[in-house]
Amino acid sequence: MSKNKKNDFLKLIENQRNAKKDDRFSGSFLEYLEVVEKNPSVVDHAHKKLCDTIESFGVNVLSDKDPRKRKIFDGENIKIYDYFSSEFFGMEKVLASLMRFLKSAALKGEESRQVLLLMGPVGAGKSALVEHIKKAMECAPDFYHLAGDPQRGQPLQLVPRALRENFEKMLSVKIEGDISPVARYKLLEEHGGKYEQFPVVQSSYSQRGRRGIAVVPPMDANSQDVSVLIGSEDISKLDKYSEDDPRILSLNGAFNVGNRGIVELVEVFKNEIEFLHTIITATQEKRVPSPGKHDMVFFDGVILAHCNESEWNRFRSEHTNEAILDRIVKINVPYILELNKEMKIYEKILGRSDFKAHIAPHTLKVASMFSVMSRLKPSQKCDLITKMKIYNGEEVSRKVG
Repeated sequence: MSKNKKNDFLKLIENQRNAKKDDRFSGSFLEYLEVVEKNPSVVDHAHKKLCDTIESFGVNVLSDKDPRKRKIFDGENIKIYDYFSSEFFGMEKVLASLMRFLKSAALKGEESRQVLLLMGPVGAGKSALVEHIKKAMECAPDFYHLAGDPQRGQPLQLVPRALRENFEKMLSVKIEGDISPVARYKLLEEHGGKYEQFPVVQSSYSQRGRRGIAVVPPMDANSQDVSVLIGSEDISKLDKYSEDDPRILSLNGAFNVGNRGIVELVEVFKNEIEFLHTIITATQEKRVPSPGKHDMVFFDGVILAHCNESEWNRFRSEHTNEAILDRIVKINVPYILELNKEMKIYEKILGRSDFKAHIAPHTLKVASMFSVMSRLKPSQKCDLITKMKIYNGEEVSRKVG
């Protein structure tokens, strides 16, 4: 490699490194209160942050001039969210249901205490949709949290309950929850109970960095361990500290990592029911168990789950699962039945691939027709091609005689 080439690479690296340096907040709790006073939205809960971030990319209503509004949506005012528009095609109703859930949850409706479940057949786009939602969380504004707290708890939780009403009036915010056992120990032992001196830092959301975004993959019955969800006790410290000492806690479970953000449960019903019991308290009570002999830990996050139709039907048929079923809002994610939208999906996939060979005219259309017709049920009223055209919003002439 030539010297000039090395210098060019070095220049790129240094420019990126210098641009990445931003002045993130780091100060005491009192200094953090000044930030809240100037911008109360920094204390927004997870559902509101996610909803506002998605809407910040732009929201439009399907134009009256668009023939799909009359032919596909029967004149309904369907909202188009720009954040999804270039990635997902023909899923307007699914996305509308998703955003209705988030909008209600953002307003602290009952949805804020429930699990959002995407249910549909294999290959319908559930996983891709969840991945895109998690990327939206990574685009959300940075959040402020207690320094050294594995839960990255909301700093306002330091305020004693006797003073919370006063703080809420002065800051025009709502204070919910309590600090984690680890943060409580730091407060009492390292800061002498003077919460106004507790250090607060600013962080970004990151799935790779395990900051505010956690993923729980499905596990078989032999490898399932609730510590994946709530963390564990560090047994190497039990010879130094008692079981009820916060210093032995490793709060690195999904509900600890995903606090203030998102917890994704992949193929949720492949897990044993006992493994999912944590969902019960995480939703309605917004609290999850802590390992060992400690009080429950506050949890504020969006719980996203997805599964296939057969698994949902099997889980729903068990009457012993009623408690969890009551805490689930299900959104159906069906196959795409619009030919034009199916073609757009294929074009998107090809556009992202390294496939450079020539594609014969109408190849994508024929492949899309095959896929769509394989998803349609035969009808005595018309043949499959005519039915496909109707679902595509095309004008179909009726033969007389």
